[in-house]
Amino acid sequence: MTPSDYKLRISKKAKYLQLRLSHQGLEVIIPAKKRLTQDAIEQFIQQKQKWIEKNRHVYDAQKEQSASRLPAAIPLHAINQTWNVSYLPTLQKKIALFTNLSQQLTIMGDIANEQQCLKKLRQWLKEIAQVHLSQHLTLLAQETQLTFKNLTIRNNSSRWGSCSSSGNISLCCKLLFLPPELMRHVLLHELCHTKAMHHGKTFWRWLEKFDENARVHAKRLKAAAAQVPLWVR
Repeated sequence: MTPSDYKLRISKKAKYLQLRLSHQGLEVIIPAKKRLTQDAIEQFIQQKQKWIEKNRHVYDAQKEQSASRLPAAIPLHAINQTWNVSYLPTLQKKIALFTNLSQQLTIMGDIANEQQCLKKLRQWLKEIAQVHLSQHLTLLAQETQLTFKNLTIRNNSSRWGSCSSSGNISLCCKLLFLPPELMRHVLLHELCHTKAMHHGKTFWRWLEKFDENARVHAKRLKAAAAQVPLWVR
């Protein structure tokens, strides 16, 4: 991958220059308030070559996967489950999804309609996330004595979670694809926002009280989106 193989994206939320690697290639995220020359951007990419090469295998694997978006298996690392998926064509135009206790998903109907199959799978993912993320968040709230009001499960494109000033927490269903320690880190992150609605020293004191490796986990989380299958996005 050469310095010329990248796309630029201006972000109002970004505070510093970032790289993102996915099946679509390398993306350079530039803070809206920051002005950089082309030479400065390419120098930044050169400095990150080791990171790019280290994570390139994920990019290559996702590129291969993009040829067929319907999954044969769904590994939910956060809850230590792997669901196998089978597709049965029928004369029914409507797509139906069935589950059993053996972690088997069966999709029946007009399975040639890939978009409808994916819609069903994403709906199922949000439902299973509602059950498991709710359980984990409740247990962590009891363990830390940090309280929240309501939980909403979403399929966000860029955020793992959020917490409002009133204590309402939103979590992304894609968290189920992450390692357990990263899922836990995100849940603790949002719970700590009930004490500090910022990312200053007070917030980090709270977070490191319950997650001693919080800064390591936060760094790993920046590249964790690559672990989410293409069909979910």
